[in-house]
Amino acid sequence: MQMGEFKQEIIKVNNRVNMEVFNQGLRSQKVEILQDKILIIANNSRVKVLSMVDKKDTTTTKLMDIALIIEFKDRFVRAMEEHFGLKVLAHLKDYDPHLEISISITILERPLEELLPTLKLKEGGQSVDFPLK
Repeated sequence: MQMGEFKQEIIKVNNRVNMEVFNQGLRSQKVEILQDKILIIANNSRVKVLSMVDKKDTTTTKLMDIALIIEFKDRFVRAMEEHFGLKVLAHLKDYDPHLEISISITILERPLEELLPTLKLKEGGQSVDFPLK
């Protein structure tokens, strides 16, 4: 698999998990690879109910944000491992509700450049090989 293809797949996985957890897609996102780290910067729309609650009770919205981020992280790691067969050591994520920007860093067991030549996407339980070009 080529790096560009991998980044496009990451964008799809990230957006799909965002839809599962927040019931909405992302406005935009950018993926950067730094050896064994995947950096995702995304522009999100604030969940409307959280915006309304935040006007009355910021503590509750902060707790809800934390709970949603934890759920997102669990699902994202599972999706990465199932979709790519990658071993994820950690997934760190934060979100700024005022700027509506999230950033996440996924740490893999090895540098991605070592993993790409043998990377296989999992589709419907079947492995799909991507030969080097």
